[in-house]
Amino acid sequence: MNARMIMHPEDAKAIQTLKKLRGLDTVAKSVMEWGYERLFKGENLGELVKVTEGNYPVLYRQFVEVVEVVGIHEPELYLYNSPVMNAYTYGDTDPFVAVSSSMVERMEPDELKCILAHECGHILCRHTLYQTVLEVLEDAGSLAGIITEGVTLPLVMALRYWSRRSELSADRCAAAVMGERTFQSAMLKLASGLPGEVVDPYQLVRQAEKYEALRTGSLFDRLQQGWRVAFNTHPQMCHRAREIDRWKHSWQYKQLRAQCPS
Repeated sequence: MNARMIMHPEDAKAIQTLKKLRGLDTVAKSVMEWGYERLFKGENLGELVKVTEGNYPVLYRQFVEVVEVVGIHEPELYLYNSPVMNAYTYGDTDPFVAVSSSMVERMEPDELKCILAHECGHILCRHTLYQTVLEVLEDAGSLAGIITEGVTLPLVMALRYWSRRSELSADRCAAAVMGERTFQSAMLKLASGLPGEVVDPYQLVRQAEKYEALRTGSLFDRLQQGWRVAFNTHPQMCHRAREIDRWKHSWQYKQLRAQCPS
Protein backbone atom coordinates (compact mmCIF):
# COMPACT_ATOMS: atom_id res chain seq x y z
CA MET A 1 0.00 0.00 0.00
CA ASN A 2 1.28 3.44 -0.90
CA ALA A 3 1.04 6.11 1.82
CA ARG A 4 0.07 8.73 -0.77
CA MET A 5 -3.09 6.76 -1.56
CA ILE A 6 -4.46 7.04 1.97
CA MET A 7 -3.12 10.34 3.24
CA HIS A 8 -5.69 13.01 3.95
CA PRO A 9 -4.83 16.17 1.94
CA GLU A 10 -4.47 18.32 5.06
CA ASP A 11 -2.26 15.68 6.69
CA ALA A 12 0.01 15.57 3.63
CA LYS A 13 0.17 19.37 3.47
CA ALA A 14 1.11 19.66 7.13
CA ILE A 15 3.84 17.02 6.83
CA GLN A 16 5.35 18.82 3.83
CA THR A 17 5.46 22.00 5.93
CA LEU A 18 7.18 20.15 8.78
CA LYS A 19 9.75 18.67 6.40
CA LYS A 20 10.76 22.19 5.36
CA LEU A 21 11.95 22.89 8.91
CA ARG A 22 15.63 22.07 8.49
CA GLY A 23 16.94 19.46 10.89
CA LEU A 24 13.56 18.64 12.40
CA ASP A 25 13.56 15.04 11.13
CA THR A 26 17.06 14.43 12.49
CA VAL A 27 16.25 15.88 15.90
CA ALA A 28 12.96 13.98 16.11
CA LYS A 29 14.66 10.69 15.20
CA SER A 30 17.38 11.23 17.79
CA VAL A 31 14.89 12.09 20.53
CA MET A 32 12.77 9.12 19.56
CA GLU A 33 15.61 6.60 19.42
CA TRP A 34 17.38 7.64 22.63
CA GLY A 35 14.40 8.95 24.56
CA TYR A 36 10.78 8.03 23.92
CA GLU A 37 11.38 4.93 21.81
CA ARG A 38 13.67 3.34 24.40
CA LEU A 39 11.34 4.46 27.18
CA PHE A 40 8.40 2.69 25.55
CA LYS A 41 10.55 -0.35 24.80
CA GLY A 42 11.27 -0.77 28.50
CA GLU A 43 7.65 -0.18 29.45
CA ASN A 44 6.40 -2.69 26.89
CA LEU A 45 8.78 -5.43 28.02
CA GLY A 46 8.21 -4.65 31.69
CA GLU A 47 4.46 -4.18 31.85
CA LEU A 48 2.74 -5.40 28.66
CA VAL A 49 2.39 -8.86 27.11
CA LYS A 50 4.01 -9.48 23.73
CA VAL A 51 1.76 -11.20 21.22
CA THR A 52 3.52 -13.89 19.21
CA GLU A 53 2.76 -16.97 17.14
CA GLY A 54 2.86 -19.03 20.33
CA ASN A 55 1.19 -16.49 22.63
CA TYR A 56 -2.35 -15.38 21.67
CA PRO A 57 -1.87 -16.95 18.21
CA VAL A 58 -5.30 -15.94 16.85
CA LEU A 59 -4.65 -12.27 17.55
CA TYR A 60 -1.15 -12.62 16.14
CA ARG A 61 -2.40 -14.15 12.87
CA GLN A 62 -4.97 -11.35 12.50
CA PHE A 63 -2.21 -8.81 12.98
CA VAL A 64 0.10 -10.47 10.45
CA GLU A 65 -2.69 -10.51 7.86
CA VAL A 66 -3.19 -6.77 8.29
CA VAL A 67 0.54 -6.02 8.19
CA GLU A 68 0.94 -7.95 4.94
CA VAL A 69 -1.92 -6.06 3.28
CA VAL A 70 -0.63 -2.66 4.39
CA GLY A 71 2.85 -3.65 3.28
CA ILE A 72 4.97 -2.52 6.23
CA HIS A 73 7.71 -4.32 8.11
CA GLU A 74 6.06 -6.30 10.91
CA PRO A 75 6.04 -4.25 14.13
CA GLU A 76 5.94 -5.81 17.56
CA LEU A 77 2.42 -6.28 18.97
CA TYR A 78 1.63 -5.92 22.66
CA LEU A 79 -1.49 -6.52 24.72
CA TYR A 80 -2.28 -4.61 27.90
CA ASN A 81 -4.98 -4.87 30.53
CA SER A 82 -7.47 -2.00 30.47
CA PRO A 83 -11.26 -1.59 30.58
CA VAL A 84 -10.88 1.32 28.14
CA MET A 85 -11.00 0.37 24.47
CA ASN A 86 -7.85 1.79 22.95
CA ALA A 87 -4.87 1.08 20.73
CA TYR A 88 -1.75 3.05 19.91
CA THR A 89 1.52 2.85 18.04
CA TYR A 90 4.95 4.36 18.42
CA GLY A 91 8.46 4.06 17.05
CA ASP A 92 10.32 4.82 13.85
CA THR A 93 13.32 2.48 13.80
CA ASP A 94 11.60 -0.12 15.99
CA PRO A 95 7.83 0.48 15.86
CA PHE A 96 5.22 -1.35 17.90
CA VAL A 97 1.46 -1.54 18.23
CA ALA A 98 -0.32 -1.93 21.57
CA VAL A 99 -3.97 -2.88 21.99
CA SER A 100 -6.09 -3.02 25.14
CA SER A 101 -7.69 -6.21 26.43
CA SER A 102 -11.16 -4.65 26.24
CA MET A 103 -10.62 -3.90 22.55
CA VAL A 104 -9.91 -7.57 21.88
CA GLU A 105 -12.88 -8.67 24.00
CA ARG A 106 -15.52 -6.37 22.52
CA MET A 107 -14.59 -6.16 18.85
CA GLU A 108 -15.57 -8.73 16.28
CA PRO A 109 -12.56 -10.19 14.40
CA ASP A 110 -12.99 -7.95 11.34
CA GLU A 111 -13.53 -4.89 13.54
CA LEU A 112 -10.38 -5.66 15.51
CA LYS A 113 -8.41 -6.03 12.28
CA CYS A 114 -9.79 -2.64 11.29
CA ILE A 115 -8.35 -1.12 14.47
CA LEU A 116 -5.00 -2.82 13.85
CA ALA A 117 -5.02 -1.51 10.27
CA HIS A 118 -5.55 2.01 11.61
CA GLU A 119 -2.41 1.72 13.74
CA CYS A 120 -0.46 0.23 10.84
CA GLY A 121 -1.60 3.23 8.78
CA HIS A 122 0.16 5.52 11.24
CA ILE A 123 3.36 3.53 10.74
CA LEU A 124 2.97 3.56 6.95
CA CYS A 125 2.63 7.35 6.96
CA ARG A 126 5.43 7.76 9.54
CA HIS A 127 3.19 9.80 11.79
CA THR A 128 5.06 8.81 14.94
CA LEU A 129 8.11 10.79 13.86
CA TYR A 130 6.22 14.07 13.99
CA GLN A 131 4.09 13.00 16.94
CA THR A 132 7.38 12.93 18.85
CA VAL A 133 7.86 16.64 18.15
CA LEU A 134 4.45 17.34 19.68
CA GLU A 135 5.23 15.27 22.77
CA VAL A 136 8.63 16.92 23.25
CA LEU A 137 7.12 20.40 22.99
CA GLU A 138 4.32 19.57 25.40
CA ASP A 139 6.79 18.12 27.89
CA ALA A 140 9.15 21.05 27.48
CA GLY A 141 6.32 23.52 27.91
CA SER A 142 5.48 22.01 31.27
CA LEU A 143 9.04 22.33 32.61
CA ALA A 144 9.30 25.65 34.45
CA GLY A 145 12.35 27.69 33.59
CA ILE A 146 13.19 25.85 30.35
CA ILE A 147 10.53 26.66 27.78
CA THR A 148 7.35 28.43 28.76
CA GLU A 149 3.97 27.25 27.55
CA GLY A 150 3.45 30.68 26.02
CA VAL A 151 6.36 30.02 23.68
CA THR A 152 5.41 26.45 22.75
CA LEU A 153 1.61 26.77 22.70
CA PRO A 154 1.22 28.14 19.13
CA LEU A 155 3.31 25.31 17.66
CA VAL A 156 1.66 22.76 19.94
CA MET A 157 -1.79 23.86 18.75
CA ALA A 158 -0.66 23.62 15.11
CA LEU A 159 0.70 20.12 15.73
CA ARG A 160 -2.52 19.07 17.45
CA TYR A 161 -4.40 20.25 14.38
CA TRP A 162 -2.08 18.10 12.27
CA SER A 163 -2.52 15.19 14.68
CA ARG A 164 -6.28 15.25 14.15
CA ARG A 165 -5.72 15.13 10.38
CA SER A 166 -3.22 12.29 10.72
CA GLU A 167 -5.94 10.21 12.38
CA LEU A 168 -8.07 10.67 9.27
CA SER A 169 -5.26 9.21 7.13
CA ALA A 170 -4.98 6.20 9.44
CA ASP A 171 -8.77 5.81 9.26
CA ARG A 172 -8.48 5.61 5.49
CA CYS A 173 -5.97 2.79 5.85
CA ALA A 174 -8.40 0.91 8.10
CA ALA A 175 -11.29 1.39 5.68
CA ALA A 176 -9.17 0.39 2.69
CA VAL A 177 -8.01 -2.83 4.35
CA MET A 178 -11.32 -3.97 5.88
CA GLY A 179 -14.01 -2.00 4.07
CA GLU A 180 -15.83 1.17 5.08
CA ARG A 181 -18.83 -0.65 6.60
CA THR A 182 -16.56 -2.54 8.99
CA PHE A 183 -14.82 0.73 9.81
CA GLN A 184 -18.15 2.37 10.69
CA SER A 185 -19.08 -0.60 12.88
CA ALA A 186 -15.76 -0.38 14.73
CA MET A 187 -16.15 3.38 15.27
CA LEU A 188 -19.63 2.89 16.70
CA LYS A 189 -18.28 0.38 19.20
CA LEU A 190 -15.45 2.72 20.15
CA ALA A 191 -17.95 5.49 20.75
CA SER A 192 -20.38 3.36 22.76
CA GLY A 193 -17.90 1.04 24.47
CA LEU A 194 -20.36 -1.82 24.12
CA PRO A 195 -19.76 -5.30 22.65
CA GLY A 196 -22.17 -7.25 20.48
CA GLU A 197 -23.48 -7.01 16.96
CA VAL A 198 -23.87 -3.55 15.46
CA VAL A 199 -27.23 -3.37 13.73
CA ASP A 200 -26.82 0.05 12.15
CA PRO A 201 -23.15 0.97 11.59
CA TYR A 202 -24.04 4.32 9.99
CA GLN A 203 -25.54 5.94 13.08
CA LEU A 204 -22.48 8.18 13.55
CA VAL A 205 -22.70 9.33 9.93
CA ARG A 206 -26.25 10.58 10.51
CA GLN A 207 -25.20 12.20 13.77
CA ALA A 208 -22.41 13.95 11.87
CA GLU A 209 -24.94 15.57 9.55
CA LYS A 210 -26.86 16.96 12.53
CA TYR A 211 -23.66 18.05 14.23
CA GLU A 212 -22.52 19.95 11.13
CA ALA A 213 -25.84 21.78 11.06
CA LEU A 214 -25.31 22.74 14.70
CA ARG A 215 -21.63 23.64 14.28
CA THR A 216 -22.26 25.98 11.35
CA GLY A 217 -25.51 27.45 12.66
CA SER A 218 -24.04 30.80 13.71
CA LEU A 219 -20.74 32.55 14.35
CA PHE A 220 -21.11 31.76 18.04
CA ASP A 221 -21.65 28.05 17.25
CA ARG A 222 -18.57 27.97 15.04
CA LEU A 223 -16.41 29.61 17.70
CA GLN A 224 -17.82 27.49 20.51
CA GLN A 225 -17.49 24.15 18.72
CA GLY A 226 -14.11 25.08 17.26
CA TRP A 227 -12.78 25.85 20.74
CA ARG A 228 -14.09 22.54 22.03
CA VAL A 229 -11.91 20.51 19.66
CA ALA A 230 -8.90 22.84 19.33
CA PHE A 231 -6.96 21.10 22.10
CA ASN A 232 -7.80 17.54 21.00
CA THR A 233 -5.29 15.24 19.32
CA HIS A 234 -8.09 13.13 17.77
CA PRO A 235 -11.10 14.20 15.69
CA GLN A 236 -14.61 13.71 17.02
CA MET A 237 -16.04 10.27 16.33
CA CYS A 238 -18.84 11.56 14.12
CA HIS A 239 -16.33 13.57 12.08
CA ARG A 240 -14.24 10.45 11.50
CA ALA A 241 -17.32 8.52 10.41
CA ARG A 242 -18.38 11.29 8.04
CA GLU A 243 -14.93 11.58 6.46
CA ILE A 244 -14.82 7.89 5.58
CA ASP A 245 -18.41 7.97 4.33
CA ARG A 246 -17.30 10.65 1.89
CA TRP A 247 -14.00 8.98 0.98
CA LYS A 248 -15.67 5.68 0.04
CA HIS A 249 -16.75 7.29 -3.24
CA SER A 250 -13.19 8.23 -4.22
CA TRP A 251 -11.12 6.44 -6.82
CA GLN A 252 -8.39 5.85 -4.24
CA TYR A 253 -10.74 3.89 -1.98
CA LYS A 254 -12.17 1.87 -4.86
CA GLN A 255 -8.72 1.02 -6.21
CA LEU A 256 -7.36 0.03 -2.80
CA ARG A 257 -10.39 -2.12 -2.02
CA ALA A 258 -9.97 -3.92 -5.33
CA GLN A 259 -6.43 -4.81 -4.28
CA CYS A 260 -7.26 -5.92 -0.73
CA PRO A 261 -8.24 -9.56 -0.13
CA SER A 262 -10.77 -8.84 2.64
